[in-house]
Amino acid sequence: MKTETYDLEFITPCFCAGANQAVAEIRVPSIRGELRWWFRALGGNRRDEARLFGSAAHDTGVSSCIRLVISDIVKPAEAWTLPQFKRNAPESYVWYYAQVSGTTGKGAAGPRWQPQGQGVIPPRTTFKLRLTWLRALNELQHAFDETLSAFLALGAIGLRTTRGLGAFHCKQIPDLNAVISTLEKKSFVIKRRTAPTDFGNYESALKDWAAWLRYRLRRDCKAAKPSPLGSSTPRQTSAIRFRPIKTSNGRISWLAYEAPADRVLGKKSRHLGRLLQRYDFSGKAPQPPARSHQRY
Repeated sequence: MKTETYDLEFITPCFCAGANQAVAEIRVPSIRGELRWWFRALGGNRRDEARLFGSAAHDTGVSSCIRLVISDIVKPAEAWTLPQFKRNAPESYVWYYAQVSGTTGKGAAGPRWQPQGQGVIPPRTTFKLRLTWLRALNELQHAFDETLSAFLALGAIGLRTTRGLGAFHCKQIPDLNAVISTLEKKSFVIKRRTAPTDFGNYESALKDWAAWLRYRLRRDCKAAKPSPLGSSTPRQTSAIRFRPIKTSNGRISWLAYEAPADRVLGKKSRHLGRLLQRYDFSGKAPQPPARSHQRY
């Protein structure tokens, strides 16, 4: 058996939990689910996905080729507190759903959003991901290598991963430009933030990408209607993800990427085509309209 270990550090807070949503944990099922998403987004089929990651489908079930183990979780010494935000601020478009997830009470915070902070894994938390190959992948090895590289470079786990939360930095990732080149060859659309290209901390970067999301993309594609940004009816996750990146000098840049619609979206959400091609994230972030009555 072959084993490899990867060192990861959260760039943004991670709201990931099991049955008890009030207690955050880095979960292997969440990572395995992300790897499955990347495998499909890169063009893998259901049969090969089952061969790689396992399947419990009746008498055709097969065990996974890989084993994942989380270890050596170290949280920063400094206490992390939940962010304060105003409902009309652009960053509320990211934080609000984390705040109310798991509750139906009007004005109430959900189990993840508690003052004690047990419902969130704070940024700068480090951990190790150990991956063991239980048997040879053979002709699927190349596809899995591309999947793993994409996940380590641009993946995330937990709540609101499509909007920049739960993002991490991996010390062992290959060259980011090489990963982006592979994704573009696989029909991904990728747009980087330019002018400025980076920010002093994740909070500033989050406010910036949230402004583009709320005042530009969501202005054009409302959540009530199916689109590549996701929708509430029918329930459809977003094919477009905003992803912060830790630079070599410790600053934070970000990019947005859109997975091929025919691989990750239902038919009703594909009608707008490759949405990100319409945008260039350059210059000053969009500002709210003079009078805004947007709903969440």
